[in-house]
Amino acid sequence: MAEAQEVVTHVNIKDKTANPTPLGFTGLGLAAVLLSLSYIGLYPVDSMIVSMAIFLGGFAQVFAGIMAWKKGSVFGGTAFCAFGLFWFSFAGLLLMPALGWIEGPEPLALAAYLFLWGVYTFVMLIATLKLGSKAIIFIFVTLFLLFMLLAIINGTGNTGLLVIAGYVGLIMGLAALYTGLGEVLNDAYGRTVVPI
Repeated sequence: MAEAQEVVTHVNIKDKTANPTPLGFTGLGLAAVLLSLSYIGLYPVDSMIVSMAIFLGGFAQVFAGIMAWKKGSVFGGTAFCAFGLFWFSFAGLLLMPALGWIEGPEPLALAAYLFLWGVYTFVMLIATLKLGSKAIIFIFVTLFLLFMLLAIINGTGNTGLLVIAGYVGLIMGLAALYTGLGEVLNDAYGRTVVPI
């Protein structure tokens, strides 16, 4: 009686999913630029900021994070999902008191919230040093500075620093947009058009 032979077939599956980084940095950049302009004093924090926080800062980054996880990027998945959820929590801090669901945070509580996000950002910044992208390192340096400035403002009541924080946030947001759009252009042209 002939023994049955086991046939092993290897199937190579090619990953055809897109790079999620441009989406994530676009969400971060657009939301951060618009929020930072309110810190500078061009307009108040209103429904436009809340909408951008939810739909671009939040959803775009969470979607990018999930896509990064699928591609095997622990850093991209963690960073984009966490910061996307930050934007949702930020929108919640604005919406829940406005809807009368709960009191807004005390300044010291908000300072602690921002300080912890700053610590988290600093650890992620250390990871970016290994990634080697100067643009991404710059984004995380300025994001760390922004969180720390906002924590100091809320912890001390020194609102005079808010305009400085606005400019730091504006620089960070523009750097995120530069990185995201640079990756789109580099991909579209199949070569480095924008150095990242």
